[in-house]
Amino acid sequence: MEVGRLNKRATILALTPDLATIELGGVWLAIASKDAADLAPQVGVRSLARVDIRARYSDRLQQGRYLKHGNRLFHLTSVRDPTGTKAELRCSADEFVGEAAIYKPEGVPPRPCRVNLAFDAPYRDEYGKVVEYRTKAEVVLIETGRVQADEQLIVGTTTYNVLGYADETDDGIVRGLWLQPMEG
Repeated sequence: MEVGRLNKRATILALTPDLATIELGGVWLAIASKDAADLAPQVGVRSLARVDIRARYSDRLQQGRYLKHGNRLFHLTSVRDPTGTKAELRCSADEFVGEAAIYKPEGVPPRPCRVNLAFDAPYRDEYGKVVEYRTKAEVVLIETGRVQADEQLIVGTTTYNVLGYADETDDGIVRGLWLQPMEG
């Protein structure tokens, strides 16, 4: 195992088939950002910089799972046992960034999430023609689950009604939504 401290305690999370979040326990790890000098400007909730994570071997750490450390949230894109001895794991991960928000689903308590807002995003009709410009949000499914129309997102001091799902934006990790600010 590489010399170095595994000094950060993170919670392992998984997404169930019905988009519910389950906790699988904790793990000690080390987090290091990869060089991000040549990155393009941030455009979504997924950071463009990759993150390297080292941890003691655990079969709970698998590709596709999530790690939460404080306010940081990571999606494991690669998990490797470099020596094959089940002593250490090397992981690559995407980190999620964005504005702090509150998701208010119907019938359950509100929950914190992160969101990336794009104002004046082109909204296209069924023929692909831009018919208007709307506010588009990107949310992380592990934090929100399946967001429905008429639910709400609160970002800063603004409350938004969810108009619907932004077609072809769900990759199973993040989802795009069309929003409308509430009057008042």
